[in-house]
Amino acid sequence: MGYVDNINVRRSWEECPREAAEARWAQLYATLNPEGDIVISAFTHKTMGAPDSYLLLFDRERSVIGLRPARSAVERNAYPARDRGRHGGKRIRGYRLCREFGINIGQTVRFHRCQLDNDGVLILDLNDVRVAARRR
Repeated sequence: MGYVDNINVRRSWEECPREAAEARWAQLYATLNPEGDIVISAFTHKTMGAPDSYLLLFDRERSVIGLRPARSAVERNAYPARDRGRHGGKRIRGYRLCREFGINIGQTVRFHRCQLDNDGVLILDLNDVRVAARRR
């Protein structure tokens, strides 16, 4: 009955604005799993020009992965972007990237702030990640 007694308590309600933050799938989004698979959203893929493959880059000094749009027929080191899921996401198999540069993660991580630089490279900072695994 204690709950019913508090029904007329003065509350400090704050309204949540609808357009203040973009939806997760309407912004740049990428994850990396322990097997080296980099998964990007359909929005991210389209923003980068919807290439058929990507060059995988790594900055050792800053621990940053870069994805540069490429064409598999032209670029020798291009990794194909394969379909992932029902909503247009893409998967790039980056196992070799992880082994070549010693990238070890224990669980799937989401890159908190994905950014495109002036050259059109998607910047994925390994120092700014969050756990992305779903709870079971």
